[in-house]
Amino acid sequence: MLVLLVLILIGGGVVFFASKELGKNIEPPTPRNAAGDPAANESNYIRIGWQKDAYQVLRSYMAATEAKDKIPFVLNGAELAPKIEDFYGGGMILDTDTPADAFSVYELSEEDRKRGLFMMIYDQPPQFEMKEFFRPLASLEVQYGVDEADLLLSTLARVGNFAMEPLRVHAFFKRTPEGLKIDWEIFAQTKYRTFQNFVELPEAGQTGTFRVFVVEDVPDKGRAVAGTRTYRVVDPANTTDIARVNVKVDSETGRALSLINWRGTKENRPITRTATVELKWAGEADSPELEISRFICWEFLGLGGQSAGTTAQAK
Repeated sequence: MLVLLVLILIGGGVVFFASKELGKNIEPPTPRNAAGDPAANESNYIRIGWQKDAYQVLRSYMAATEAKDKIPFVLNGAELAPKIEDFYGGGMILDTDTPADAFSVYELSEEDRKRGLFMMIYDQPPQFEMKEFFRPLASLEVQYGVDEADLLLSTLARVGNFAMEPLRVHAFFKRTPEGLKIDWEIFAQTKYRTFQNFVELPEAGQTGTFRVFVVEDVPDKGRAVAGTRTYRVVDPANTTDIARVNVKVDSETGRALSLINWRGTKENRPITRTATVELKWAGEADSPELEISRFICWEFLGLGGQSAGTTAQAK
């Protein structure tokens, strides 16, 4: 009987001890909080996190129909406000032809992304609007090459007359303390093809600042000028928009551009770099000639490039 009592007491003690231990609040293991790791957050942002912010900025920019409403989303907006308002002329701005959601992500180098630079591209191929045009049909004789099309028919039936030009727009973003901002100058240059307009419509005395690809080129046939080198400047989005410019070797612009010289050197292929330059139509009104009146900087000004304040005569 005594033994049974002892066993009951021992069993009760075990049950009481177990219940006390199980009732304790055991601290769970502390998981590693990725949200609190600045390095991991930064790495994720420059990899994919920036895309959400960029799309939001682009949507807000596109939705604004007045220059003053676009400026808050523009890099150096306050500084560029007069230029932007003058460019649009105070009218309503409709960007429905380049909707934000139609832009695609373009992966810049990791080095650029670490510098807070990001990029998106809008690329619309040529489109045909046949409903708006009537394209005449050639006779069977012309179609099978028996007869040649006359000038009128060959002009009116040209496919190019019924095609909309491709539209390519580069949207660069820069990270600022206020968040991502869009670079308006490269956006406007590529969307409205201001470089092409400047090059194809010469006007003596006219100047313009452009973000371009620049590469040393061969001179136009029969137009080589002693003491100069020829460079090709190209719009970064619309690479068919091209101009050739002769630059004096001993000018400040010539010395700056000498970094990409390859003709007559050990380099065996062209070197292409991005740059910001000021172009000018010099000479007389009846025979203007294009020159680089100022080499501003390598890279795009405001996006990694900084003005060196260098003014040089290219001729």
